[in-house]
Amino acid sequence: MRIADSKGCRIKTIDEWSMMYEKDGEKRHWEPGRSAHSAADFILNRNGAERLRLRVEELLGQAVQFDCIVPELEQRFDAHGRGRMHDLGITGSTAAGKSLFVGVEAKVDETFGPTIDEAYAKARKAKEDNPRSNAQQRIEDLLALHFPEVDTSHYKLRYQLLYATAGTIAAGKEVSILYVAVFKTQSFNERIGASNHEDYLRFIEKAGAQPLPNTGNNIDAHELWLDGKRLICVHECFKL
Repeated sequence: MRIADSKGCRIKTIDEWSMMYEKDGEKRHWEPGRSAHSAADFILNRNGAERLRLRVEELLGQAVQFDCIVPELEQRFDAHGRGRMHDLGITGSTAAGKSLFVGVEAKVDETFGPTIDEAYAKARKAKEDNPRSNAQQRIEDLLALHFPEVDTSHYKLRYQLLYATAGTIAAGKEVSILYVAVFKTQSFNERIGASNHEDYLRFIEKAGAQPLPNTGNNIDAHELWLDGKRLICVHECFKL
């Protein structure tokens, strides 16, 4: 299994991983105890890839092989601008010969971003300032993808989850998994973490996902169908 950046350069150490965050606008994301650094530590130093792989095997009921892990992988899911940034994009295959993509969203106690309502208000303002802005259309398209009939309650959900699911399916593999990996570091705030978990479960319920059987603690696993495509959604906590 390879770990490489989006340009194909191998990553073997934390220092090499950190180079992706050297730009001024990205440096704030690279902090010990927070999500980006914790994801790197988990994969490089704590057998993280194998732990994820074994969980995926359990959920699929068959052997799985991971071929490559790409941190900060951008996946386009529409024609409206920048794509979904997966904290980790994992490609592989199943024992049945099906292609596999696992889009990992790494968290400590960071939220899932603004609500859809907040994002939509910002998008409307962007449209007023620049009629060529596609932000409002993107949100409307994503809502239509997830909900046959959109109501006001959907706007209270977290926007990041709306495009994280779409961005995982868009990888175009036969098996698609969105994996929310929560790292309980020394920086983890239990109250905020619990609120984030509630936000995740609220989104999963509203999107019509059905629970999958699992045998682990601190894990939620669901099956969600989007545009006729099956997506497995996993939320699991890891002690670091």
